[in-house]
Amino acid sequence: MALGHKLFEEVGIISGFKVAKVHPLEGVTTEISFTSDIKGVGRYPSGKNLASGTITKYPHGIIDGSWQGTLTTELGEEFMWWSHEKSKVLEGGKIKGLNVTTGFTNSQKLSWMNNLI
Repeated sequence: MALGHKLFEEVGIISGFKVAKVHPLEGVTTEISFTSDIKGVGRYPSGKNLASGTITKYPHGIIDGSWQGTLTTELGEEFMWWSHEKSKVLEGGKIKGLNVTTGFTNSQKLSWMNNLI
């Protein structure tokens, strides 16, 4: 798998949202939980994702986030993951950035995913 290779497509909904802190210099920190449907590309599995995280949006538009969750595949196997996000809010409200994600599974079938970053 090459850097930048698409692993999946994701569509989800926010199930919880809480503003944890508002500061004029440090920005707005929110706690978010969500569920999503994952459609795997290639050998990446499809399934349901349950996740939560904390993001801070700074006054200059930069977003810093930490996420964690569990992907449960259509066959019931689990992949626990964690991610760190650095993004920027662009004109029109679009967000563009980078997520570094890794994870862990005990599944023999999904063991190749233990080496993904």
